[in-house]
Amino acid sequence: MRLRKQGSARRQGQKKIDVNASILALVLLLIPGLLLFMGLHLLREFGVRERLQTRFGSGRYRLLFSIAILISLVLVVEGKSGAPFIQLWVPPFNLRSFTHLIMLSATMLFIAGSLPHSFTRELVIHPMLLGVILWGVAHLISNGDLASVLLFGLLPLWAVVKIVSLERVRRLTKIAAGQPVSPAALRPALQWDAAAVVLGVIAYTVFLVFHGQLFGLALIAPM
Repeated sequence: MRLRKQGSARRQGQKKIDVNASILALVLLLIPGLLLFMGLHLLREFGVRERLQTRFGSGRYRLLFSIAILISLVLVVEGKSGAPFIQLWVPPFNLRSFTHLIMLSATMLFIAGSLPHSFTRELVIHPMLLGVILWGVAHLISNGDLASVLLFGLLPLWAVVKIVSLERVRRLTKIAAGQPVSPAALRPALQWDAAAVVLGVIAYTVFLVFHGQLFGLALIAPM
C-alpha cells in the first residue's frame, strides 16, 4: 500500500511539473515571441525604424533585425509545441475540409507577394499579408485551443493593421508627391501569376506531406 501511495504521489507530482512547464511555455515563450515578431514588423508604425537605422546603419540594422526575427520565430515554435492544450471551443468537423482550400489560396498569395509584378499583385492589396490572414483563418477553423487561438488569431490581426498602415503611407506619399493614388503603372505579366499557382501548389504539397515532421501534427495518415 505504501509503495502504491508513493507511486501515485510521484505521478501526481510529475503531472504538476508537466502542467507548470506547459504554462511557462505559453507565458514565457509563445506570447513574448508573438509580441516580439509583431512589434519588430511595426517599428515604422511606432516611429522607431528610422532612428534605429540612423543609429546602427542600414547594414547593421538589417542584421540585428534578422537575428531578432529568428529569435521570435524560435520562441513561437517552442512555445506553441510546449503550450498546454486548453480547449476554448470545438471546431466544426464539417468545415475542416475548407482548411486545405483556404491554405492553398494563402500559399499562392504569399508567393505572389514575393514575385515580380503580376495580375494578382495588381488586383489584390498586399497579397502576402492577405495570405497571412487566410493562413490564420484556415487554422482557426481546425483548431480551438488557447495556444492556437493566440497564434492564428493575433498574426492575422497584425496583418490587418499592417495593411491599413501601408495603405495610409502609400496614399500620403502619393499625395505629397502630387501623384495619383492609384498603384504605379507597372505592366503585370501573366507568367508571374502562373508561377505563383505552380509554386503555391508545390509548396503546399510539401507542407502537407511534411507537416508532422515540421510542426508535430501529421495531416496525412501514414500508409
